[in-house]
Amino acid sequence: MRTLLTLLSSLLATLPTIASACPTVAGLPDFNCDGTASIVVLGDSLVSGIGDTKNNNKGGYVLRCQQAFPDAKFSKFGVPGLQTLDLILRIQRAFDGTGDASLASTLTNADLVVVDIGRNDRWLFGPPSNTLRNLKRVQSLIKKRTSTITGDSPLIVTAVLMFPNRGSQGPWVKELDSLIDKANSESFIADLRFDTVSKRLLSGDQIHPTSKGYDAMAKVFIKYLKTTYLTHVAAKRLDQDNDGLYDDFENSRYGTDPTNPDTDGDGVKDGQDPTPHG
Repeated sequence: MRTLLTLLSSLLATLPTIASACPTVAGLPDFNCDGTASIVVLGDSLVSGIGDTKNNNKGGYVLRCQQAFPDAKFSKFGVPGLQTLDLILRIQRAFDGTGDASLASTLTNADLVVVDIGRNDRWLFGPPSNTLRNLKRVQSLIKKRTSTITGDSPLIVTAVLMFPNRGSQGPWVKELDSLIDKANSESFIADLRFDTVSKRLLSGDQIHPTSKGYDAMAKVFIKYLKTTYLTHVAAKRLDQDNDGLYDDFENSRYGTDPTNPDTDGDGVKDGQDPTPHG
């Protein structure tokens, strides 16, 4: 029986080699240039939507973003109570073929992965620095496993968490958020600022947002997708000849010249040409 890695590799091999413009699909960057805009959100109960009574505790900010970008694909893997070490194990098992196969395939095909987790690590009673280390491990693990399959990896962003307001958890998360913010860099992108959402929008448990709280989180995420996300993509996906194909894929996927917008000289830019290399 073939392994998950073999199956995914076989699937990728069947993709068409005809060029198709990469930069925008459904109003969002097509980071992996596969013709779809796929956003994946990993995390805990705030990702699953607990507290969103308007949507039976299942919608959350991910559903609202899906509604804002109806032609894109938003996938959420939110598990109430999940801690960062749990997430690392889930990702490892998914790619090893002993866990959720849909998680592995969805991450492999993602353009953007958002990691919104860490608040439950408070109950391990370790320092926030341990959680930051695990968050970096999550990004590294996804990059390693997806690039093994496709030769590339999605853009991965770690969220600065919305503050809870219950007991010692609030100050602990505030310290963690400070560490996440300071760690933000080109190699560890961590600039999705859910900490800007007011604690007044928390539900009675002082942990989960109300439906209005999720509205506010969605507003932050949508603005991020329309602004900061585009900046990151522009920095990481160059198109120096402005032909609609990212340089990273011109030679390897399409056999085109990243310095020539019309490789075969037929008057049609490579990104719109069904046979760009003649």
